[in-house]
Amino acid sequence: MTTRAAVRDVESAAVLAAAQDGDRAAQAAIFEAYKDRVARQVFRMTGDASSVDDLVQEVFISAFSALGRFRGDAQLGTWLYTIAANRVRNWWDSQRRRRRREDIASSHAAGDTVATPEADFEATQQRERLYRALGELPDKLRESFVARAIEGMNLHEASAALGVPISTVSYRTRRAEQLLCAALEIPWRDE
Repeated sequence: MTTRAAVRDVESAAVLAAAQDGDRAAQAAIFEAYKDRVARQVFRMTGDASSVDDLVQEVFISAFSALGRFRGDAQLGTWLYTIAANRVRNWWDSQRRRRRREDIASSHAAGDTVATPEADFEATQQRERLYRALGELPDKLRESFVARAIEGMNLHEASAALGVPISTVSYRTRRAEQLLCAALEIPWRDE
């Protein structure tokens, strides 16, 4: 079954009602239909492959415990996107706290570097700089940027997923781009 067909099947009223009533098979169908999409979103928002599985699990635990309150005002995928964004927000907060603690602890120790091929090292450094810069953005700017630039959502989809007007998504995305370019020392051009 294709992903789109699986999504259509789990968004049917019967499957949603069964999942809301605690039917494990219906919940498993929802998980199977959306787990890869949520995992991609989480990875794009964190840049940390080692945290993806844990965060995906947290997203679905939260979703299934709140499924009884899902009213169907939005698509199930949009609702899961919102839950994932909230989980990632919490993850970034904990990462910042952990990084501060590590910085304090390592300020007294000598810096060790791992020997890797130069190209891999540079790519890793650039990726780390990007995700560090993303992590420094205010949550709302980061969420809009990831939804639009990384997830590829159009303005309407991002607006629905984030629960803000289209103009707000547009502004936040552009502001995030400006801040990221400044942090990465890349000239920003206003198109």
